[in-house]
Amino acid sequence: MPTPEMVAEAKRNPNGWVYKIEGKFGPNDAVPPESIVGAYKVDENGQLTGEFQVNPNYRKA
Repeated sequence: MPTPEMVAEAKRNPNGWVYKIEGKFGPNDAVPPESIVGAYKVDENGQLTGEFQVNPNYRKA
């Protein structure tokens, strides 16, 4: 389920993706691919579409 922070990020990134990341990473930290749970699609209005793509490389910490 998207968090309020993800909804806010979607508004700032229309026509993009908002990533669900597990772990603690700063805004300038490199996130390893295995820490990315997946991504929510964002429409042209900055709204989450409900589409979620699972990252097959994700590994639960």
